[in-house]
Amino acid sequence: MKSCIAVGLWMVALGACQVVALPQVVEERKEVSASELFDRGTLAVMTRGLSPGMGVERVLEAPTAAELPARAAEMFGALSHEALSARARKLADEIQYARPHLIGLQQVTQVRLQSPGDSLFGGTQPAEAVYLDALPVLLGELEARGLHYREVARVRNADVEVPLLSGPGPTFDDVRLTDFDVILARADVDVSEVRTGNYGARREVSRPGLEPVTLPRGWASVAAKVEGRKYRFVSTHLEPAPDEEGLRVQLAQARELISTLRGEPLPVVLVGDFNTPANLGRMGAPTYRELLLADYVDVWTRRLGEVPLEMSALAERLHLVLVRTPVTPGLRRMGPVLAYAVGGTREERRFGPWRSDQDGVVARLRMPTCTRN
Repeated sequence: MKSCIAVGLWMVALGACQVVALPQVVEERKEVSASELFDRGTLAVMTRGLSPGMGVERVLEAPTAAELPARAAEMFGALSHEALSARARKLADEIQYARPHLIGLQQVTQVRLQSPGDSLFGGTQPAEAVYLDALPVLLGELEARGLHYREVARVRNADVEVPLLSGPGPTFDDVRLTDFDVILARADVDVSEVRTGNYGARREVSRPGLEPVTLPRGWASVAAKVEGRKYRFVSTHLEPAPDEEGLRVQLAQARELISTLRGEPLPVVLVGDFNTPANLGRMGAPTYRELLLADYVDVWTRRLGEVPLEMSALAERLHLVLVRTPVTPGLRRMGPVLAYAVGGTREERRFGPWRSDQDGVVARLRMPTCTRN
């Protein structure tokens, strides 16, 4: 993804202006062993992208309306049941190893077709025939391994239908891509108080000769009871920020989420693809800094020692696991953490040289909580 030097400089300047506002907390760390993280009372969570990026923005941003069906055909040609199944197997392997209590999945994509299509000619009938559906494939892989997980929350985000060049003549179908964020819970986790929502801040994509399309993003959350302890578990996927407009939308979405969770009495575990490079730290990533200023702790910075599947120095941390306790100050109350990256990597160009973006994070942590029923 191409970046703009001006945006990068603006981000650094903004960070330099605001870093003085960060809370200065001096905490006393006690020596802990990794074995404590496998005792009763610890919480294991995962954040993971399920489907690969489909590139719908590139399709919508075709320079002319005539080029849009050809771009859609290029995108559609990259989709296959075999690739989806391979990705689901890899994720099932990761879940089998980690056995998380709760999983926040982003980019849970459903692809539907209509043949022949009508959108190119002004039709409004939506495509309904399912061609690919990522989540049932993953759940089937888990069940085949004796791992019992269930969907407990879902929010629908972007739902876009475009004409697809399907053959000579030419002939046209319609392809519809719907994006969801989903929370999975292990069979022994009790779930209640399901909440979902879409952000008011959203990106708008202009289309040549057509109405602009908005691409909503959202969040999902549940109150989860794990071994007698209760947490508010939240999963989200914020807008990418390759330019100033993307950053503006991303920051607004983060502030909406912070405001939504502000009065939550339970300890909050917030996971997702935040599309804000935590590697740049407090000086260079405004969205990441906004979350820290709201008393969220990035558990990656609290992990114990070296762990398997460690990220390379060039990997960007865009998937995060953040926690906030109802006890002040939160930083002093954070227990031991084990965290590691999962999934492959995708090369992206963000705010500088080529880097890779990991697909997810697993964290096992201990934090103060309550036993409210």
